[in-house]
Amino acid sequence: MKLGFHPAVQRDFNAAISFYDQVGPAMADRFEAEMRAGLANIKLNPRRYAYHQSSAVYRRFKFPSFPYVIVYRELADEIRVTVLKHERRDSPYGLSRW
Repeated sequence: MKLGFHPAVQRDFNAAISFYDQVGPAMADRFEAEMRAGLANIKLNPRRYAYHQSSAVYRRFKFPSFPYVIVYRELADEIRVTVLKHERRDSPYGLSRW
């Protein structure tokens, strides 16, 4: 199944990378690697991950080493990534994107 992205996900990613790049380039590289691995795992088995909050539509992938989650939903023909967010952001943040 293919991955689709809300355009704002790129902004979410850029903001996180910018922050971690200021901490140190190695940290930014690690964040990007976890993002790529998360997306690959979601694509491979989208039903593996828990539902996001009380939703029965959106699922979330939790980064192993960072306080971030990828929120997505499975459609008939694609997996739509809705938001990349810090765990402390408001629960509904980004869910109205699609």
